[in-house]
Amino acid sequence: MKNLLRAAVVCLSLSLLGGCANQSDKNAPVAMNVACVLTGDAVEASSPTVDYMGGKLAFCCDKCVSKWSTMDDAAKKTAFDARKK
Repeated sequence: MKNLLRAAVVCLSLSLLGGCANQSDKNAPVAMNVACVLTGDAVEASSPTVDYMGGKLAFCCDKCVSKWSTMDDAAKKTAFDARKK
């Protein structure tokens, strides 16, 4: 019985330590795209983003974010669908 308890404590400890190591990755928003939906240029982790369809949509620059905000929903969907991951 002692060995079973020790094994459970070890497993729990390892799972907690493993979870803590990746905690910062879980909090970082992940963009739904790898290229700007307007220009096709690559996006970085630090690229500007907007909320779209329940996720984050990244752009290559603030100018594209401004242009995106002036587009109607149909144009946004067309641009997004053309550049999905």
